Amino acid sequence: MESVKWMMLLMHICGAYLDLFISALSTQFFLLPTAAGHSQGLYTYLGMPVKWQAYMYINGICLAGVSILSFFENRFNAVVKGRRTSILNDKKLLIYIIGNYIFSFVYILPITFTPPEQEFGKMYVRERLPCVPQEIFDHPDFFVYATDVTLLTCIISFGASITTLQCIYFFSRIISYLSSKKAKSLKTYKLQLHFFIALTIQILIPLLAIIGPVCYIVYAFIVSHFDQALNNIFLNVISIHGMLSSTVMLIVHRPYREAVLNLLCDIKRKRGPNGSSVNANNVPLFVPSRASRT
Repeated sequence: MESVKWMMLLMHICGAYLDLFISALSTQFFLLPTAAGHSQGLYTYLGMPVKWQAYMYINGICLAGVSILSFFENRFNAVVKGRRTSILNDKKLLIYIIGNYIFSFVYILPITFTPPEQEFGKMYVRERLPCVPQEIFDHPDFFVYATDVTLLTCIISFGASITTLQCIYFFSRIISYLSSKKAKSLKTYKLQLHFFIALTIQILIPLLAIIGPVCYIVYAFIVSHFDQALNNIFLNVISIHGMLSSTVMLIVHRPYREAVLNLLCDIKRKRGPNGSSVNANNVPLFVPSRASRT
């Protein structure tokens, strides 16, 4: 676990940020298949413009994807190339990873900086979705992100493809190496294979919580499908990504599972048999207030 623990920590940070953003900081309510809607959450309460909340929503998904890419790249260098040095000691690798993170921040900026005139945008959305009640358009935080949905779909698809293709490349190279049994010994090969399978399960199962909604968004844009109930469900189901990731990690990785169980057992042991807290010497930390007579 030594060579991969920091990448796993980075994945959990990005996943936790995405979950926290969707569930508390900025819950999104988009009127797909139009790029319009409003947000509710802490950022809205603090007065952050809705267009930047939408940008951060897309960016949060991209960061989660790049953190997964960084993980596969780390496994590729450790397993296939046999390099276990820190990323800080490899300038080319450091530039490559930083470049992917910068790309996830900037590729959606052209749309963010060029929103349509809002009155024209509301007229466009009203023509596309005549069944939407007027009070939705009168919401003080209602915002039209873009009217050219085709361009927006192409930009999002391009960004997702760049990250996905890199993940597929590293994943296929690792699978090819492990299936060829080029490891130094049978024991090493089995350890590497089992560890990689466990990590892959840990990533792929929570990733479905992101892939499913993204596929629905693309589908809604392409066929102009409107169902606000499905919009709300799919846009917010991404928030279970972190919970799935943590749960699967505890299931497939014995060291983490044992550490959590030991922590829970220690807490229970310190509480004592009757629920009172005790110190290391089993002396009650909370004693009755009634003093004994001498």
